[in-house]
Amino acid sequence: MLEIKRFERKYFEDVRQVCVNTGPEQAKTDPDEKEKLLAVYCDYYCEQEPENTFVLVDEADTAQGYILCAENAKAYCKSFAPYMQKLRKYGIGSCVIPYGEQIIYRFFGKKYPAHLHIDINHEFTGNGNGTRLMQTLLEHLKNKGVKGVMLIVGAHNTAAVRFYKRNGFKILCSIGGGTAMAKEL
Repeated sequence: MLEIKRFERKYFEDVRQVCVNTGPEQAKTDPDEKEKLLAVYCDYYCEQEPENTFVLVDEADTAQGYILCAENAKAYCKSFAPYMQKLRKYGIGSCVIPYGEQIIYRFFGKKYPAHLHIDINHEFTGNGNGTRLMQTLLEHLKNKGVKGVMLIVGAHNTAAVRFYKRNGFKILCSIGGGTAMAKEL
């Protein structure tokens, strides 16, 4: 049985590997693409907000999935600067997604101050694991007094959009190839 645990530093490399496993194919073979992916979707959260990260672990205590979160969009946009600096060395194109996300977070951040990312290794999807991770994080945020959470999903990722809708998220807007979704807590 898979168990949900609070993130600990010992899971850091496992979480990074899940991020790569579930990311674009190019990140699996190109070290630069891997580092860009991790800078945008993983490292900030594990390093700066580990208290808002939960992992799905197997019997060997290896993380096979995660849900991570920045609980305050305004603070996140400020403290993400060192990670943006890492991205700049790869060219301005590497900054487009994070800048776009920050614009969305600033626009909707007052009502939905938190934002999240969730990924699970393919062989561990289904069986309610994603919903369990989501419920764990949402309960955690409610207990902290956070009033809303948002995310951005690829507009073409219809399975993920359905998953988020089943978990009470609504579509806020679509921009570029992404769909912003949110839920009041």
